[in-house]
Amino acid sequence: MNAPDMIQPGTDAPRFDEHGRCLPRADTRAACHRQTRRYFLPAQPQIDYAAIHRRIAAQLDGVAPDAADFERRARGVLAGIEADPATRSLLNGVHVPFFLPQASHDDIGEALEARYLPALERAYAEALPEYGFVNHHKAGLSGVLTPADGSRHQDLIAAMARGPVVGVYFPCLLEYSLPAAVEQMADLPAHFLLAGGYDTAAAFIGSPDLLLRKDGYPPLLWLSGLDGEKEGVGYHFEAYGYDLTFNRRVHQGMAAEYWASGLVVLAQ
Repeated sequence: MNAPDMIQPGTDAPRFDEHGRCLPRADTRAACHRQTRRYFLPAQPQIDYAAIHRRIAAQLDGVAPDAADFERRARGVLAGIEADPATRSLLNGVHVPFFLPQASHDDIGEALEARYLPALERAYAEALPEYGFVNHHKAGLSGVLTPADGSRHQDLIAAMARGPVVGVYFPCLLEYSLPAAVEQMADLPAHFLLAGGYDTAAAFIGSPDLLLRKDGYPPLLWLSGLDGEKEGVGYHFEAYGYDLTFNRRVHQGMAAEYWASGLVVLAQ
């Protein structure tokens, strides 16, 4: 039997459908498509833990897990999701493991611009030399990004300050507005976080072909765990042909068929 296309708040029903899409809350107030024709989808990269570790370690220096510990902890995240009937169908969708070295940044935007986006550009050029990564946002990111209230993204930032983090990124909030993605968090287990900048960048560094689809169209991936400098704008990664881009866009709380956001679950 297929999962329903929405869930009642407070129930123990599955939180994800048979394809791994996060099911919208029945009482959501923000813009979100109840059903999807699955036209804009990310690609499932090969999960080669050693290769993912090698790519991230080559581009992001600092205290980090070794390759064996990274794989062990990432597999532990997946096992925990599979063990819970409410979440196990999430694994039917696209997911990629990643890690982040220990770091404490005073300014999210500045760190993203100076450290994580250049690392992604290098990783993309190395893994996919026939294509490229372009940061189209030229106005600068310093002082403009903060964790969105209700996103739980601050939990990832706090974990990074304590030590290196290992997690799995799931671009499963398909056809949600940014407000709906934040609102959805109230119906998900506490260890689910809304993805922001560092984690999404690390997911791409480890798996640069996440949006590289040659048999269809990939979605735009919002950094929904972060608020921009004013209401109604946000930042995102998007494929342009087979290139990858980063930019800012007005969303005004709307939902679109080709928009998606990501969830992250960290290893304990």
